[in-house]
Amino acid sequence: MNILKINIQKSLNSERLYFDKSFVESLWENGLIIANLMFFLYVTGRDFYQNIEKSKPFGWTLFFFILVIVIISLGIISFLNSKKLEKIEGITQSENTKILKKIVNRNGWKLFEENKNLNIINISFLDTQTDYGKQIIVLYKNNHVLINCTSFAFGKTPNPYNWFSNKKMVEKFKTEFIENKNALQQHI
Repeated sequence: MNILKINIQKSLNSERLYFDKSFVESLWENGLIIANLMFFLYVTGRDFYQNIEKSKPFGWTLFFFILVIVIISLGIISFLNSKKLEKIEGITQSENTKILKKIVNRNGWKLFEENKNLNIINISFLDTQTDYGKQIIVLYKNNHVLINCTSFAFGKTPNPYNWFSNKKMVEKFKTEFIENKNALQQHI
């Protein structure tokens, strides 16, 4: 499974997920996505403009041009939101860890990495239907739990286009965490 070096302190302070990567790696990941999107926007926009300029029918080129703009807009939204950490109010760090382990066991996930500030959960292939993997990253800040779900493309490259399915996985985790927390508090 993929593992990225997470800058825990910077992530906790800003409540966004930061990885320890070189400038070249970040440029390669983000620049490649932007270059592909701009290429498709350029090609469809050029075809649309040429059809209008030559007074040709432009229905299909307009459709593809608008489709590319919508896809780029969704891509920008996904990219901007893919590293946001969701905050859940917990109990204590030890109780939060116990709840996390209970959720992991109930869902058949695997706890990939565990320390006092960070847990990484690997989600099984059957839950994600992707070959490259999905991880829930859990950070602890005081009594709060900060979570993010990251999908991967090739190798260790995070895939921002799975933001919608990642959001669904975060909501599932959040719901189960709150239910377990409330049950634990009622038991006490």
